[in-house]
Amino acid sequence: MDSDLFAKLFGYFSIGCWIVVFTPQLYENYTRKNTDGVSIQFLSFWILGDILNLFGIILENLLFTMLLLALYYLFADCLLMGQVIYYRTVYPQRHIEEVVVNDYGAGGSDPVIPHRHHHRRSSVSSSSSTSSSSSSSSSSSSASSHISGLSHHNDYINEHTSLLSTKINSKSRTSSTTIQQQQSSKTRTIVRLFFASSIASWIALMIGTALFFFGPGQHKVDMSQWHLIPQALGWGSAILYCVSRIPQIMQNFRNESVEGLSLPMFIFSVVGNVTYCVSIVLESTDPTYLFINLPWLIGSGGTLFFDFTIFFQFYMYRQRTDLNSKATV
Repeated sequence: MDSDLFAKLFGYFSIGCWIVVFTPQLYENYTRKNTDGVSIQFLSFWILGDILNLFGIILENLLFTMLLLALYYLFADCLLMGQVIYYRTVYPQRHIEEVVVNDYGAGGSDPVIPHRHHHRRSSVSSSSSTSSSSSSSSSSSSASSHISGLSHHNDYINEHTSLLSTKINSKSRTSSTTIQQQQSSKTRTIVRLFFASSIASWIALMIGTALFFFGPGQHKVDMSQWHLIPQALGWGSAILYCVSRIPQIMQNFRNESVEGLSLPMFIFSVVGNVTYCVSIVLESTDPTYLFINLPWLIGSGGTLFFDFTIFFQFYMYRQRTDLNSKATV
């Protein structure tokens, strides 16, 4: 089997990953009826990157699998963005209207007639209870003094038990809060360091790529095959793809949570990007070919560093949540 066939296989496998990539997030949003976990800036950058990517691929006449993937990127992004807009604008308004209608329907019956019957029954029962209470008052007076003594003793015990329980609960809450604050500070520091290392790795990738093509002993690139407009579109999409993760990372960092965000979506994204890059490299290792496809390689491969940061946030925030839940038990 030649490399061209492998390139196509990896390309179609990448398409398969991207076909299902948004399904977990769409399902997560649907079950929660909420999209607060998804950064709107993240999706906006992603859609802009897909638009530039599509036009760049068309103008540069790249692989057919790349064109199919770009078209599906745009479709899936718009679908997810539509869901986000729906659950943030349309759905809350409809939900409020349904609640108002239900409350009005529940309170719309006339309560006057049942109250009249209730008043009549209560007047009859009160007259009968008056006669019975007079006969029982003499028998209960003898036991009242004994019961009164017992009640004072029970009140004393209950009061001291309540005070002791309050002190214990207060100490427990203070200890739990201190532990949570320490864990939060530690988690934020670790996430900052990991994010900084991701940025440093991305910068190192860019420098290494530049040295590969333009450094000492550089590979010869036929610049006559390099076209300004499609390359500019490709580089624009690459930058937008890489930058798109940053708003999501920052939102997770501010909230110290990844609640509402689907982990499988990013897993499929990583696998899809890796196989996408492999399909390009397997097609040819000619320096000119790689240089022409470089924006699309960077756009897919460069996002991996930031995706790994999001993976790390999933690990840290969920681990901290588990520890906090154990501490409060």
